[in-house]
Amino acid sequence: MRPFKIKVLSDFAWLFGGIGMSTQLFVVITVDTEDSQRPAVVYDNKVEELDTMVYGYINGNLYGFTKIIEICDGFGCKATFFVSVFDCGKYGEDAIAAICRLIKQRGHDIQLHTHPRRVYDKARREMYKYSFEEQVRIVKDGAGLIRKWVDESPVAHRAGAYGLNEDTIKSLRENNIRIDSSMFYGYPNCKLTWSRNRVVERDGILEIPVTGFFREKAVYLMGIPVWRRRSFVKTDIDAASLDELKFFAEEARRHDIRVMNLFMHSYSFIRFNADFTHFEPDYEDIEKFERFLEYATADPSIRFVTIRELFEIYQKDPGSLLDGSDYVPIRRYQVNIADKIKRRFLSRVSKKC
Repeated sequence: MRPFKIKVLSDFAWLFGGIGMSTQLFVVITVDTEDSQRPAVVYDNKVEELDTMVYGYINGNLYGFTKIIEICDGFGCKATFFVSVFDCGKYGEDAIAAICRLIKQRGHDIQLHTHPRRVYDKARREMYKYSFEEQVRIVKDGAGLIRKWVDESPVAHRAGAYGLNEDTIKSLRENNIRIDSSMFYGYPNCKLTWSRNRVVERDGILEIPVTGFFREKAVYLMGIPVWRRRSFVKTDIDAASLDELKFFAEEARRHDIRVMNLFMHSYSFIRFNADFTHFEPDYEDIEKFERFLEYATADPSIRFVTIRELFEIYQKDPGSLLDGSDYVPIRRYQVNIADKIKRRFLSRVSKKC
């Protein structure tokens, strides 16, 4: 079955206050630097898995985190790499330390990403499944590894699979890590949500949420809506189209959203099947990323920053981040069943003729 041809409708909410408004938008490129967190059932050895999922080694070329660095450098941007430090439980410290050192050597930002099951408990993947005391230790150990490897303390944390709770926030405070970037509105693993798109500060912790928009699809029959679905889509190279990413950036400036979290994984430029037996470069996502950077770097009202730089901006002027809105843009799509049926009928008639 061929997909519906979709007509895009712009969101008219800007007509009610905020029309013509345009503010500076901070864009932070955040990259979860990790393997797939699934069992290595198709690899002959661990090095092969690390090379594929993190370095992106395919047919003699690299499409992983170093490719992201290469593209960012080409546009004069720096990214923040949330490194899954506890992957050292599978690959060894030297392998993960080498990744961190390379990121730092290239002048990009390294922060803490926690997937604790590789070191602490295979049965408990998400942070929220651990007690407060356990989470304090996990954060302390993870931050200690980064200090050991690159002689720099992390200022930010992201829970693996967005699996944080109140104890996670407390554990960050206990370890003097001032920023979290785990909150993903509506995601089942996320047990604590302070906002959807607004940067929020509570009890000394600054939350940079996983930003997103509502994608609304409606099916009409003779002008009457018969089905409608709305989902929250993160501003992710894999999850959103180029037009949707541009749409969010434009709506963010119009509605005073201060930060766009451009989400990626170290394997965002790789396509692989469900059982991890086939890998190939994702040239469409590479082009999407390049075209978005081309679009955004040409706009003087958009500024690319790292998480560490964002924290410095916050320290100098908290209101520059905290005074923004929690607005969620809505990207609307319409499908007209009658038009679809008519086009299919005419197509079949023309083929017979």
